Amino acid sequence: MTADPRPRPVDLLDLSHGEARGLLARGVPVYLPVDPVEYHGPHLSLRNDHLIGTGLAADLHARLAPADGSPWPFLLASSIEAGVDPCPGPGTRSVSFLALRRLVRDACSALADLGARRVVLCTFHGAPLHAHALDAGVRLLEGRDVRALQPHNLLMSELMTADASAYAEAYAHVEDEAERAALMGGLSTDFHAGFGETSIALHYAPASVGAVYCTLPPCPSITPDPPFVAASRAARAAGRPKLATELWFAAVARGWTNLRPFPGYTSSPHRATAVAGAFFARKIVDEYERAARAVFAGAEGPHPIMPWLVGASLGGLIPSSSVPLTAVASFA
Repeated sequence: MTADPRPRPVDLLDLSHGEARGLLARGVPVYLPVDPVEYHGPHLSLRNDHLIGTGLAADLHARLAPADGSPWPFLLASSIEAGVDPCPGPGTRSVSFLALRRLVRDACSALADLGARRVVLCTFHGAPLHAHALDAGVRLLEGRDVRALQPHNLLMSELMTADASAYAEAYAHVEDEAERAALMGGLSTDFHAGFGETSIALHYAPASVGAVYCTLPPCPSITPDPPFVAASRAARAAGRPKLATELWFAAVARGWTNLRPFPGYTSSPHRATAVAGAFFARKIVDEYERAARAVFAGAEGPHPIMPWLVGASLGGLIPSSSVPLTAVASFA
């Protein structure tokens, strides 16, 4: 059996106060996971975002060794198991935007008090309001002269406009040309527990993936939500292409939660493979590494998508669409 090359995590909060401060004074990065307990269809675990997020963080950390060759332990702050707008389904725990923002800011303030100089907020949860709650922690840390970033913002920006040809290697195992083309064409709508996320879970945490994924039917066709479609068209007509793209993405997400029965996943999980997951992970960590090196050198980090959403939702007080548990599909 091949040994796992990823560094083993060291819980920062388990260290003595002196040892923790000593490591942080050397500039050792701290990784703060913030992920919901969330339904990921019948095949992935409720902690799937945490498993993937910390896997990506470990791979990122392995690439960020200091130039002098001295070892950097992989410091994880205790996880915040909370998230905004999680996928509806059995076992999901929902936390408000304001509550999560407070939790994140408190945790980041404590890390700054402890002497952290570099902080990476880790998540694999794609809800935009969730990202904005984490961004509040990034801004607090920046105000304390701590270099911080939330790299998952890069992935969400990429997902909305991705050129599927750049990811063709991940789909090469799909022999039928028409099916492969359809799967690649749906890359930007593969945002939850589908081909991409299931593949990455098979790469990082295969024991957590239920065998039922092999037998799941593809997600039904999604009809984008008409009001958001109209808003997207209006934004494009007004010469605001970025806003138009974000509104279209929101239209598809809302259309997905309108499916009945609600599958709890997108695209085609049954096509997932660990090989595809490893490819996706490498592509993601490549971008994360570039961003982390830039931020640690003094540059500004990536911002969340949909900057208008916090105000439009009155800080999350206007609820997103909901799915009653009786409407969630059952897969015997």
